[in-house]
Amino acid sequence: MREAPRPRVAALALAVGLVLADSSIVVLALPDIYRDLGTSVAGAVWVLVSFNLVMALAAVPAALVARRLGPGRTAAVGLAVFAGAGLACGVADQLSTLIIARCVQALGGAAAVTAALELLPAVVGSERRAAVVWAGAGATGAALGPAVGGILTELVSWQSVFLIQVPLALAAAVPILAVARDEASTQVIAAETRRAGRPHLWANLALAMISASIAAALFLLVLLLIEGWRLTPIGAAIVVTVMPAAAYLGSRLAPLVPSERARAAAGAILVSGGLGGLALLPHASIWLTLPPQILVGVGLSLVLSALTETALAGRAPQAIHGGWTISARHAGVVIGLLALTPIFTHDIEVQRRDAINAGTAVLLDSPAEPLLKIELAKRISERLGEEHGKVPTIGPAFEPLPEDPAQRAEVVGLREELQEQLNRGATHAFSPSFGIAALLGLLALIPIGLARRVDL
Repeated sequence: MREAPRPRVAALALAVGLVLADSSIVVLALPDIYRDLGTSVAGAVWVLVSFNLVMALAAVPAALVARRLGPGRTAAVGLAVFAGAGLACGVADQLSTLIIARCVQALGGAAAVTAALELLPAVVGSERRAAVVWAGAGATGAALGPAVGGILTELVSWQSVFLIQVPLALAAAVPILAVARDEASTQVIAAETRRAGRPHLWANLALAMISASIAAALFLLVLLLIEGWRLTPIGAAIVVTVMPAAAYLGSRLAPLVPSERARAAAGAILVSGGLGGLALLPHASIWLTLPPQILVGVGLSLVLSALTETALAGRAPQAIHGGWTISARHAGVVIGLLALTPIFTHDIEVQRRDAINAGTAVLLDSPAEPLLKIELAKRISERLGEEHGKVPTIGPAFEPLPEDPAQRAEVVGLREELQEQLNRGATHAFSPSFGIAALLGLLALIPIGLARRVDL
């Protein structure tokens, strides 16, 4: 077997990882986005939903285009569109503009990621190896996305999350341009080509269910950390790096489980167990999120690799069947986000109301002067009105602090106690959504069990 051209393999892996990271890299930037653009959590969710929805709809048509026009040209053009739309996202100053640019970005991403799968067999030497590289690059990108997004948001701005994609996409496109000039050398290896058939229904259905649960692992956890527990984006990024680290561990463990069916089932159970652990958090504690994240990370690595490789095994053209896996995964994310968002936003409002009632009782019972209590109550009420539809940050309502040392101490104590009430309420508000996501992960065991051939 000839040695694979390293620049092309690296470029194709970068393209796949970059596009599939885009579903998760934005998550840690969402709080800054909805505050900066003056919308709510429910509104900002469409920054994620729009991208995933277009990816789900465009993946298979993009694969057909790649087969017709040539995968090299399709991948290069797709990356150029992805980069251009990323630039538009980075300069958007309205939510509607950002969402439109995200839709265009998804179109380019769908073309790039499906065409990459058509190119990989020729450069790595086999369809099987191509499927492993393609699935691994996508899983790595999705796992690293939140941490990278959080670091960029904290150190630069939420716009940098999109702007950084521009040079990376163009860097991946450069080696692929050489392939575009010589499309004849990038065809799927003839000896391994099989007649096109129907997509693997059960593997793709399981992928959709697992991806719906991923919406909780990546989206809800980040919102809980930043909006519920008041961590900074970089602080939340550090916390969620546990997940990609665990995913890497899972990739090392995968060869120890030769049965694809067993690997997929074990991964689904671990993901569900981790989400169940997050649903049962007793109080706001970063340390308590770590064991569930480890379970989710290891589980995702096992189940995504097993199901993706299964969906592609023995099916050609691989780009088309890869398109089906992309459609299934992103459709699952859309379903998960649209199903869970109304639930946790409603629960946030209920828990916030309960926390405020409890906090009001604390305020009334405090030994502070009556006039100070009235002033604080007014400021807190105004702050909560400004933050309607969001997990509120009430710290500014206590500024400026009284100059008198005794009153200052009383006000600081009130602020901490009320914020603790809100933190506790936020933790409980996310529990039902984590529980539903855990159930979705367990439901993936049904199509895994029904698949006639999950072993490669």
